[in-house]
Amino acid sequence: MKVCDQRYFSSGLLLLLLTGCSFAQRDAAISEIQGSKDESALNGQTVRATGIVTGRYRTGFFIQTPDDKADADPNTSEGIFVFTGSRAEPSVDAAVGNLVTVTGKVDEFRPRTDPNTLSITEISMPTADGLKVISKANPLPKPYILTPADFKSRQVDQLERLEGMRVAVEEMTVVGPSGGRVDIKNASAESNGTFFGVVKGVPRPFRTPGFDLGEFLFLDQSQKEKIKAAAPKIQMFDANPERLRIDSGALLGAKELNAPSNVDLKGITGVMHYSYRANTIYIDPDAKVEVSSSRKTVPLPATSPRQFSIAGMNLENFFDDKDDPDIKEDVLTPEAFQRRLKKISATIRDLMAMPDVIGVVEAENLDGLKRLADRINKDAVAAGKADPKYDAFLVDGNDGRGIDVGFLVKTSRVKVLETKQFGKSEKYKNPNTGEDNFLNDRPPLMIRAAIDDTKTGKPFEFTVVANHLKSFLGFTDPKQMDNVRMKKKLQSEFLARWVDERQKANPDERIMLLGDFNAFQFNDGVMDMIGTIKGKPAAKDSVLISSDDLVTRDLIDLVDAIAVGQRYSYVYDGNAQVLDHVLIDEPLRKHIAGFGYVRVNADFPESMRNDDTRPERYSDHDPAVAYFSLDEAGAAAKP
Repeated sequence: MKVCDQRYFSSGLLLLLLTGCSFAQRDAAISEIQGSKDESALNGQTVRATGIVTGRYRTGFFIQTPDDKADADPNTSEGIFVFTGSRAEPSVDAAVGNLVTVTGKVDEFRPRTDPNTLSITEISMPTADGLKVISKANPLPKPYILTPADFKSRQVDQLERLEGMRVAVEEMTVVGPSGGRVDIKNASAESNGTFFGVVKGVPRPFRTPGFDLGEFLFLDQSQKEKIKAAAPKIQMFDANPERLRIDSGALLGAKELNAPSNVDLKGITGVMHYSYRANTIYIDPDAKVEVSSSRKTVPLPATSPRQFSIAGMNLENFFDDKDDPDIKEDVLTPEAFQRRLKKISATIRDLMAMPDVIGVVEAENLDGLKRLADRINKDAVAAGKADPKYDAFLVDGNDGRGIDVGFLVKTSRVKVLETKQFGKSEKYKNPNTGEDNFLNDRPPLMIRAAIDDTKTGKPFEFTVVANHLKSFLGFTDPKQMDNVRMKKKLQSEFLARWVDERQKANPDERIMLLGDFNAFQFNDGVMDMIGTIKGKPAAKDSVLISSDDLVTRDLIDLVDAIAVGQRYSYVYDGNAQVLDHVLIDEPLRKHIAGFGYVRVNADFPESMRNDDTRPERYSDHDPAVAYFSLDEAGAAAKP
C-alpha cells in the first residue's frame, strides 16, 4: 500500500486516484478512538481496533476491549459500533464472544433524518475483508452497572463515556410503554419492543417549562443569540437526560418485550447505544428480564346524585368502515370498527362511569359517532345498567383527513339547548406561501346544556367547547415552523377573544373549554398557548412569540389543581406531559368537585390495541374527567 503524504489529504479524490495512494492505517485502542469528548479525535482516519464482539445488529456489530486490556480512564468508552452497511446481517466471523480485529474508517454518524442530534462514534467497515478473528468463545466484558449517581449531572452527553459498552440496570422503572406500528385500517398494532425507563430511584421524567435544550444546542451561534435577545428570561427544558430508551429486539436473536409504564423490571443487560436523541440500551438476546410488578386500570368513581361529570376524550383516528370520497381517510374493515366500538364503550362504561357530557376529538363524522353512542347504550343495558341514552353531536370541519370534534351527551339526564360550531371560515396568511389558509382545521364546537335540579326547581346550565388545536408537527422544522408557530399562536388568541366576548355578554355563564390543545400547561419557550387562552400569557421576555392578555376574567386549568405526579395525559419518548386540558371560568369554579385522568392509554403498550377484551390503548391519550356539584358548597379552594 502506498501511504499518502499529508500534503495530499486535502487535494481531492482525483489526485488520490492519480497518485495511487490511500489513507494511512494505524492501530488504535477503542478507548483512544472514543476519546473523552463527544466526537473522536480520529474522526475520518482509518484504524485497526481489537475487541470482543458483544452484540450483533442488522447493520453491524459492537466490540469492546477485554477487561484486562481496558485503560484506567473512566471518561473513555471501551466499546464501539462497527458499521457494515446494508448487508443482510454481519459476517458469521462477527459472532458474539469472538475476539476480532476490525479495520475501517472512524466516523461520527448522524441520521440524515435528524442531523440535529449527538453523533455516534463508529468504525465504518464497508467490506468483510476488514474483519479478522483472533479467537472464539471468549467471556464477554463485565457490564457497567448504572445507578442514580450516573445521572446527577443532567447533561445530555452524560453517558457518552459508556457509548458502545455493555451496561446493566439491576432494577428499572418503566416510564414510557412499548411502542409499535399501528395499522389503522385493521385497528391493530405490531410491537417494536421499544420502551423508556429510569434507574430505580430516579423520579419519573416530566416535560417542564421552557425551550427544548435538545433543539437549542444544535442552533448556530447567531440563532442562539437571537433567541436570547428576543427572550432574555427564557427557560430551558433539559430534555430529561435521565431517560433510558430500551430496545429489546434490536440485537439479532433478541425477542421484543411489551412493558407498560410504572412497572419495575430486573435484569436489563445489553449494549449502550444512542438513538432517537436518547441513550439506548440494546438488550442482550439471552437477558433474563423479570417483571417485578404489574399495571392495571383503575375505574373512576361514579358521581353522587348531586354531582355530574364532563370529560374530554381523544379517540385517535376514529374512522369508520365506510369510504367517504370527499376526504382522504383510512377506511376500517367492519371487524376492526366493531373492535374499536367495543374498546371505547368499555372505557366509557367501566372506567369513566359514563360521564354526562363527553367532548370527543378525532372523530370522522356524525354517523360514526352515533354508532358509538348506540353501542354504549346497548352495552350498558346488556350489563344491567340504566340506558344512558347517549346521543352524538358533530359538525364537519376543514381537516383534510376528516377528523373533527364532537360530543356524546347522556340525554337521559342532560338536555342540549344549543349546538354551534364557530371559527370555521377564519383564515390567516401563511408566512411561507403567502396563501390564505384556514385557521381552524378542526373548528371548536360549542354546546349549551342543562341538568334539571329538583332541589332548586331551576335547570343547572353550562357551556362546553370541544377543541383540537394544531399539533406540534413541524414546530421545530426550519421549513415549516414559521407557519406552524403562527397558526398555533393565532388559534390560542382566537379562543381567548371568544372567551372574553362570551364573558362580557353574560358574566354568569358557566364556561368550560376542553379537548386536545396540543400545548403544555406552561410555556414551551416558543409560546404559551394555554396561558394565552386562560388570560395569563407568559411574560414577553420569556418566550419567542408572545401574546397579549386578551381575557378579562382568567380561566382556570384544572390540571394545576391535582398532584404533580398525575399531571400528564400523554407520554412522548418517556416524557410525561399534558396535552389534554379542562379550562373553566369563575362561575363554574364554585362547583368543581374533582378532576383526574383515566389511566387507560398513555401508559400501556401499543400491542394492547389487539385485545378487544380489554379497554386499554384505544388511543394514545388518556381521557380527562372533571366532577362538578350542583351546589356551590361542593367547591374546592381556588387552584
